[in-house]
Amino acid sequence: MMAIYIAGGISGAHCNPAVSISLSVFRGFPARKAFIYICAQLLGAICAVLLAYGIYHDAIVSIDPLKTTTGNSATGKSFFTLPATFATPTTAFFTDFVSSAIMIGTVMALGDDTNSPPGAGMHAFILGLIGFALASTLGYNTGPQTNPAKDLASRLVPWWVGYGSPMWANGWWAEAWVASITGGLMGSLIYDIAIFEGEESPVNYSMSKRKESRRGNKRKWWKTGLFGMSKKAKGKSDLEDGVGIHEKDAGRRMDGH
Repeated sequence: MMAIYIAGGISGAHCNPAVSISLSVFRGFPARKAFIYICAQLLGAICAVLLAYGIYHDAIVSIDPLKTTTGNSATGKSFFTLPATFATPTTAFFTDFVSSAIMIGTVMALGDDTNSPPGAGMHAFILGLIGFALASTLGYNTGPQTNPAKDLASRLVPWWVGYGSPMWANGWWAEAWVASITGGLMGSLIYDIAIFEGEESPVNYSMSKRKESRRGNKRKWWKTGLFGMSKKAKGKSDLEDGVGIHEKDAGRRMDGH
C-alpha cells in the first residue's frame, strides 16, 4: 500500500514480478520494461531486507547469536518462509498459486475502468486490505508467498549474513516463483475471460488487432501506470486537451459562431 502511494503515479508501483509479467502478457506492458522492473524489484527487496537486518542486528545477536532457523529462539524464520511441516509440496504449491491468482486478479479488476473501479486514491488501500486478507486466510500452509522478489531477497540476505542454508531446503524458493507467476497468469486469464472487455487483452483480440488498437489508444496501461495516468502523462493529456479546446474555439470564431 505504501509503495503504491509513493510511486504509483510514476511507475505504476508493480513491486512484484508476478504483476509485471501478468501485465506484459495480458495488458501489453513491454517485455523489455518488465525485465527492468523485475531487476528493480529484486534490488529494492534486497535493500529492504538488508535494512531490516541492520536495524535488528543487536536484537538478533542478543536473542539468537548462532543465527538459527529452528528452536524457540530461532530468528531465521523472521526473514524467510518455508512450508509447514505437515504441508505436502502439492498443497504448498497450490496455496501460493491460489493466493497469487486472487491478488493479481484483483489488480486487474482495480485497473479496469469499464468495471467498477474505486475512487481516486483508494486502489492502494484496497490492495493493502487484500494482502492482509490473503495472509490471514491462506497463510497457514506457506506464509503465503505471493511476491517472488521479496521471497528471494529474504533468503539471499540471511544466507549472506550466516544463517546457513535451510532457506534453500527442498528448492521451495524456486517453487514459490513458479506458483506466484503461474497463479498470477491464471488469475489474469480468468478475469479476462469472465469480465474484461478491453482491446489490450489477447483473450479479446488478435495480436494484429491489439497492435492496431494500441497505436490509436493514448491511454495505455504501460504508459499510464497500474491504476491510471501518471502525472507526466496526465499533464501532457491536459495540454493536448487544452490545445484542442483552443482550436475548436478558433474554428467557431472563423465560422462566425
